[in-house]
Amino acid sequence: MIKVLHYSTFAMSISMACLSSNTYAETAPLVFYTWEDYIDPSIITDWQNETGIPIKLVYYDDEAQRNLVLSREESAKIDLAVVDNATIHILSGAGHLSTIPTYNETTYWPDACGKYGRQYFWGTYGIVYREDKVNSPVTSWRDLLNPEPYLKGHIGMLGQSDELLTAALSGMGYPINTTENTHLEQAFSLLKVQSHYVTTYDYVYTYVLSNPDQSNVWIAPAYSGDQYGLNDIQGIDSWRYVVPEEGAIVWVDCLTVTQESDRKEEALAFIDYLSRVDNSARNSEFLWTASPYVKVQELVSDELRADSNVYFEDEKLAKATPFHGLSGREILKRTRIKDALLRYYDSN
Repeated sequence: MIKVLHYSTFAMSISMACLSSNTYAETAPLVFYTWEDYIDPSIITDWQNETGIPIKLVYYDDEAQRNLVLSREESAKIDLAVVDNATIHILSGAGHLSTIPTYNETTYWPDACGKYGRQYFWGTYGIVYREDKVNSPVTSWRDLLNPEPYLKGHIGMLGQSDELLTAALSGMGYPINTTENTHLEQAFSLLKVQSHYVTTYDYVYTYVLSNPDQSNVWIAPAYSGDQYGLNDIQGIDSWRYVVPEEGAIVWVDCLTVTQESDRKEEALAFIDYLSRVDNSARNSEFLWTASPYVKVQELVSDELRADSNVYFEDEKLAKATPFHGLSGREILKRTRIKDALLRYYDSN
């Protein structure tokens, strides 16, 4: 799943949590590699007060760059990280991650993170739109992929290979994890036609954060919860989020420990701390994002529990499709399609 901060180089992306140098000076911090604003700060404070172990937050805003960092020598500088369920199997298969003990709580997606991760959050990939700009409520991927003429120049797309093709495949009624060349070719053709309506392939959250006064993008793919951040950034209440009628596409974020960390025991203790249902409920409430633990629904507010874009009813949950990891060959195929699309867009 994508959140946001500007990434330049690994060294320049480090941002410390607000620590008291007097309190924690004698203990080296655990380095937590994650999206920005992806943990309730009070949980970090409580952990530090209870254990005396500070947490240093290092942010990324690009999954591909994160994966490079975790697969190179820089990973020795990281103790634990947030990795999506589709990628964790690739990184663990390459020997970059350490095994994580099973946690004895019932989850919605029990197999999502495998034995190298612990579930952290889950949510959906759907569409955000400006209710005050779009003529009618958005209900389908087709509203984004086959746009009406007035939307030309007002569409954002997420220029990541998986996310681009997932939207197109779902909108065309194909399985999002298909490996059929004909499906991928048709999706590419659709995205080429749609590209003439697109104003940016930046993640909409990043785009708006960099341009808070912008009024160009009215509709874009996004992740559940992004609508709240977009409204906050722009000081409006017009962004809405919808799970398209084609069915929910689910992401699961996992907590994992790097193989090169020399603080594995402490990193696992912090993961256990975050996994406690009371802390998971606090995080869920703070981020307005679904906890993977079924029991947490009993602990969150009635308002959050009733938000159907966060915690699904059983029928909606049964129809949801999680992102799955693809083989290296299939990832390369989708990356080439994405690169070809962006070249086509830049040349027109």
